[in-house]
Amino acid sequence: MSQIYSARGARQMDAATVAKAHAEADLLRAQAAAAAGKAGVEVERVRREAAAQARREGRQERQENAAARRERRRAACARIGGQLDAHRVTLVTVAVIALFVSVALPAQIDFLGSRWAWPMAVAGGVSLESLTWMFAIQGQRREQRGLSAGVHRVGTWSAALVAAGINLAHGAQMWGFGFGVVAAVGSLAAPVAYETYRLSVSEDDTGASPEEIRHNRRRRRHHRKVHRAATRLRWATVPPMDEARAWETAWRMVHAAEPGVTRRELKRHTKRAGKVAQLVTEHADAGPLPSLELFTGPRTDDSPTPVPEQERTDSEKGAGEERTQDRTDEAANGPYDQVKPRTPQPPKSTRTPPIRPARTAARATSDKAYEDAELERTRQRAEEAYAQSLDAGTPIGPAALGREFGFSEGWARKRIKAVDERRATAARQGLHLVPAAAAR
Repeated sequence: MSQIYSARGARQMDAATVAKAHAEADLLRAQAAAAAGKAGVEVERVRREAAAQARREGRQERQENAAARRERRRAACARIGGQLDAHRVTLVTVAVIALFVSVALPAQIDFLGSRWAWPMAVAGGVSLESLTWMFAIQGQRREQRGLSAGVHRVGTWSAALVAAGINLAHGAQMWGFGFGVVAAVGSLAAPVAYETYRLSVSEDDTGASPEEIRHNRRRRRHHRKVHRAATRLRWATVPPMDEARAWETAWRMVHAAEPGVTRRELKRHTKRAGKVAQLVTEHADAGPLPSLELFTGPRTDDSPTPVPEQERTDSEKGAGEERTQDRTDEAANGPYDQVKPRTPQPPKSTRTPPIRPARTAARATSDKAYEDAELERTRQRAEEAYAQSLDAGTPIGPAALGREFGFSEGWARKRIKAVDERRATAARQGLHLVPAAAAR
């Protein structure tokens, strides 16, 4: 039997196909909506996470910026504190000067305002006060360059005294003597504060320790003549002489003694030695005079110079003989025959003779004896120095010897000639010349 399709069956089949297609489409739409919802949820999650990450990064950046700002503020405060601590003296000095100027300047302006117009009075008062500081600052600049600032210092104090006089007179006339004194002190105290600050800065710039600064200050205060002489010696040579050598040379020039031995001590020792010499001279006609070698160090215990056998024999023989009655050592009508001396002659020592005080009359002053003894001592030291240089094989020239002891080249030539003559005499007599250093 053949299958016969009717129109109704076809429609039903078509309706079923359409329904199936609709169901599949609805399923697809539902799946697409579910997928879209899931994608939206994922997008929202990602967006929330990104926003949270951005907030966290922003918070961290703000914290880092705040920490950096705190560190910069801390560093700036530390730097400012260090600068304030380093310039504390300067800031205090500026504050003090500003206070004194604020007291002195209005008094000057008021004084000039009573005679001039106010603009001119203000300009005149500021000019007078500024003149003081112009001289002070220019003087400090010259001192930093190593130049003299005497003119600027005189100008500073002259302007300050003029301003102080104006403030004292006008203040005493207008508001009483006490106000005038305060205003005058304001004009003078500001330069004083600046000078003390400049002095402290100049001592800091030398690089010396506090102990060295105190030592140099005491040395200048207690030995002014030696300090001035040392300064002249230093700047009289090119290049400048060493400070220690200049001080030693200046001390010898002023006191004629080793550094540390003053003129008073040397004079007292010379006076005592002169008394001893006078006492010895009174009680011994041919006795040796005492030595005036002062402060030259302890002597070494040198063994005495042996007396030659021939001289000792002759001396003993001469000592045993009696002197002829009424005999003199002077020739009458002609020379006497060779006779032995009345007293035995001591052997000549090759040691450098000691310094002996000058025999002066009873009326001679102690200052003259002191000067003569010091001059003789300086001669002796110069001759010993030259003798030591000869023994060392490096003789000192007359110019260097005179410069070392503060005398002229001609004086040094005389000392060299005396040493050479003494050595020549000793050589002719066949004696051995002991070096000066060993003899001492």
